[in-house]
Amino acid sequence: MPQSLAFRENCIVAALAESDVCAAPAFEFVRWRGEEEIVQAWSRGDLLAVVRAEAALIAGRTRHGDRVVVAHPPGPAFVAAFLACLVSGRIAVPAPAPLTAASRAAVERLAQTTGAALVLSRGDSPAETPGVTGDVLIAPPEDDAIAYLQFTSGSTEAPRGAVITHGALRANIAAIGDAWALGPTDRGVFWLPPFHDMGLVGAILAPLAFGVPSTLMHPAAFLQRPARWLDLIASRSATFSGGPNFAYDLAADRAAYAETADLDLSSWRVAVNGAEPVRRRTLRRFAERFAINGFRADAFAPGYGLAESVLFVSARRADDPPIDLDADDDAPIDCGPPGRGAAICIVDEATGAPVPECVSGAIWVTGSSLAAGYWNDVGAAHFDGRLTGDGRAWLRTGDIGFLRGGRLFVCGRAKDVLIRGGRKTHAADIEAVVTRTLGIRAPCAAFAVAIAAEEDIVIIVEHATTTPDSVLARLRDAIAAAFDLTPDVIALCAPGAVRLTTSGKTARAATRDAWRSNAVPVRAVWRRPLSAAA
Repeated sequence: MPQSLAFRENCIVAALAESDVCAAPAFEFVRWRGEEEIVQAWSRGDLLAVVRAEAALIAGRTRHGDRVVVAHPPGPAFVAAFLACLVSGRIAVPAPAPLTAASRAAVERLAQTTGAALVLSRGDSPAETPGVTGDVLIAPPEDDAIAYLQFTSGSTEAPRGAVITHGALRANIAAIGDAWALGPTDRGVFWLPPFHDMGLVGAILAPLAFGVPSTLMHPAAFLQRPARWLDLIASRSATFSGGPNFAYDLAADRAAYAETADLDLSSWRVAVNGAEPVRRRTLRRFAERFAINGFRADAFAPGYGLAESVLFVSARRADDPPIDLDADDDAPIDCGPPGRGAAICIVDEATGAPVPECVSGAIWVTGSSLAAGYWNDVGAAHFDGRLTGDGRAWLRTGDIGFLRGGRLFVCGRAKDVLIRGGRKTHAADIEAVVTRTLGIRAPCAAFAVAIAAEEDIVIIVEHATTTPDSVLARLRDAIAAAFDLTPDVIALCAPGAVRLTTSGKTARAATRDAWRSNAVPVRAVWRRPLSAAA
């Protein structure tokens, strides 16, 4: 592990305190007042002082090992509070800021589930509290000591708290740095929510660990105007950035040419794409749209990961060949080889045996980055996959994919596979066809609903139109052409019909439950005639 790695032997503050790095930049937090950028910059020394002050406040109200829900809005207070928990021996529980009824309920649920002693959510930090000082830094934590609880997004089932140890965190950060050769000459720009694994580890902890100065913006600022993300990458000559697949679609769709004409994206060498299915069509559109700005398609780094392995499992490495953007749009994307310290096996779960290369099956993962299980041992069987002749415990990820040449290709979630006539179709693939057919990023969800001994395939999409019959027919024909499949129901619905997780993913299980309880606002619907062929 490189000597510059801030997590190398203990908590991050010990490395921040080294005199030769205190003046180096750590984070720059950017917000906007109209078109004016408001910037708050922290050196590593500034961060050290703020974290120590925050740790003193937390230690005065809690005990070692207590859970602390960190629910500040994205920004300086969140970063300071999370790090303060790490360095004071408290177990952080990242959470969304309680700004809406749904997010307030989520924070209350997390606090109750974890038995939290403290909830931090006001948005301020000791940086704005004069006279707050202290030094409650713990001794270097053991590898098996709990660092934080990362709750899953809940896209297919109720959220679960992955128990992330200091050892797993160090190992995963090392894997990230190894894959993309990160170092102090890099520069990061990120808008990702910090309470999810990609935003927390990928945008905050890994850059900090490798001395990569990073610019952080609020997720809402990106969603309101995607060109801001690209503008920051260009103005900071960033080399390291990324987000879920939808971010690249959103930027290609909504960043006007007038906004981006003068941007230079040629510095961007690692463009991470993960957290949801990676679409070749999305990558090609983004590369074509921003080639004029110097963006190079070989910067794309599609990857696969999940909270139960801290974040990172596999990805296209910095020295790998570029993604083939001209292949079939619907073919799975190469998500690279396993990262440092990780192993991937594709398993036939009916027999528990590995399958040959290029044959799809359940994705199982093991290695030094695995979480220590779920909080309160909920779903413990997920972490106890066993292979014949292999004494290791494997994580059953719940995803489907295959290996080719030792590289992972992800097909989708096992629980999101729709079966008709023995043929399997992934819900995300159907949703992609719906979006492509409509020509807009309309929220949609595909799922199966049990009807007696059968299952109906239902597709709902948030879409307003004056010609619903025509739109429904276009969707029906497009799905039939793409998958040789006739769904049972296609519904055009009002906004809010498609339930989302706190990270913006489609929550298909929650949407299905809402549909079954008649809680979906339907505008128009088509139903498959009973005599129609399956």
